[in-house]
Amino acid sequence: MHSRLVLSLVAALACLPAVSQAQQCPAGYTATKVTGRVTTMNISQTRQVGQLCLVMVAADGRELFDDCGAVVGKVTALDTTTGASTLNHTAVFDLLDTFQTNQDAAQITGVIDTEADGTPCAYSVTEHMTKFKSATGIFNGATIDIVVEGSLSACSDKNLNTFQLNGHGCLRKRR
Repeated sequence: MHSRLVLSLVAALACLPAVSQAQQCPAGYTATKVTGRVTTMNISQTRQVGQLCLVMVAADGRELFDDCGAVVGKVTALDTTTGASTLNHTAVFDLLDTFQTNQDAAQITGVIDTEADGTPCAYSVTEHMTKFKSATGIFNGATIDIVVEGSLSACSDKNLNTFQLNGHGCLRKRR
């Protein structure tokens, strides 16, 4: 009997983060789980362009957004000694659904490939996105807290960056 009680308590506690995320949204907003993927290419040392596919699902399972659009990322600050950087992103799904992030924090977490001469050229990266600078459509007034994990390559034989994103947000309820 004691083990069933402990199991029930553990199961109940496991549900708390989902409840607390839903409670963090202000009145008039819907809590959402955010997932997606990003594929980009480097067009300069500070700019990437590519595709962002994003899915946003409410706690009750309703899909609120599922689309792929264009994304541009721009490094605004870089610390080469620590591997930390700050970026801004612009995403356009259509003219009605767009957003610009502000001061996303990225951190290189490891080297995953090198050039023939041994120079590191591909890295594992974790990024945290928490601020919209501006947004339209479904993203207007929304808040986000998303962790992006993946790889960034500037290798001469592979100019491709791939990322998975997971997190949550609050979307304004539609009338």
